[in-house]
Amino acid sequence: MFIALNDKKEYIRATDANKTQRFICPGCREKVVLKNGDIKQKHFAHFKQSACATFSENETPQHLAGKLQLAIYLQQYGDVKIEAVIPEISQRPDLLMQRGKRQIAVEYQCSPISKQRLEERNNGYLSQNIKVIWILGDNYLAKKMTQGTILKFLANNELVFYTLSTEKFIHRSSFTKCDFESVRYIESTNSNLFETGKTIGKPKIDVEKQVYKLQNLILQSRVDEKLVNYLYKNNRVLLHAPIWIHKGCQFGLMIPNWQWRLLVILLLERIGTGHVVHQDILICKLSPYVIGEARFKKQQLLIMLEELEQSQFILQREQYILVQKLPAWYESVQQKLYKVRE
Repeated sequence: MFIALNDKKEYIRATDANKTQRFICPGCREKVVLKNGDIKQKHFAHFKQSACATFSENETPQHLAGKLQLAIYLQQYGDVKIEAVIPEISQRPDLLMQRGKRQIAVEYQCSPISKQRLEERNNGYLSQNIKVIWILGDNYLAKKMTQGTILKFLANNELVFYTLSTEKFIHRSSFTKCDFESVRYIESTNSNLFETGKTIGKPKIDVEKQVYKLQNLILQSRVDEKLVNYLYKNNRVLLHAPIWIHKGCQFGLMIPNWQWRLLVILLLERIGTGHVVHQDILICKLSPYVIGEARFKKQQLLIMLEELEQSQFILQREQYILVQKLPAWYESVQQKLYKVRE
């Protein structure tokens, strides 16, 4: 292994250590010896009778160095152990911090991990009332992350990265996703893991561009045929739909914003102006189109209801929704674009 604790109980790299000091394993707290052979690189080793399995032989240098840097940083907040075993759930977080009466598991994730495996680990920590913080490494920072990958690690509406070269934290928050565009977010870099991400308002959307982009999809037959046929049977044309469908930038949807917002309008039309519906009915109808866990889904759905109310399409009273008015459809694309350009 390449990390140990010295006499002062400080984490130290094998490359920075010398044999005049004494060292112990950060996991099992047994004595270890510093070795520097001709073939193997400088490292710490347990004595032969030790049964410690704290460090993985397949661990990358990036992951090892990140754990050490984070352990040193987190020592200011409480006692930190590297890969301490939690026997009740047979899990070994990269770092386990005792902060007052609260335990916090810190996972420095550099390699891919499946959603199922991540949820298993999160559920294990939850069962022991241990808070978990996922910090992503340089590999994740360098790649273009999908909405699904972002949502796997999203906590308190933000992602946190840690870069080895700068020893800084990068916070990404306020995620939005306009149709035909990449995911947008606010990014800040600092030395504080626990700094809360910033929030911003809704980004400006080029509605005319959105209309033309949707028109191209239709011409290329890349729009759900069932939806087009449904509208046709009801004497409707997709491109004549209300301008409101083109103003969405909600993050975490399985379908485009324009399609989700069109479904919302069709639901409101079915309920009818002047009629009341329970909030749960709308949430139940729309939640299958949102990615993520239940809390995130509900949060996104409540954002949608708030926007509908701000547009004066609905009025909310406790758990009930009154449909006040419906957005107008247009007779032609030209009429619609004329309205957009006003």
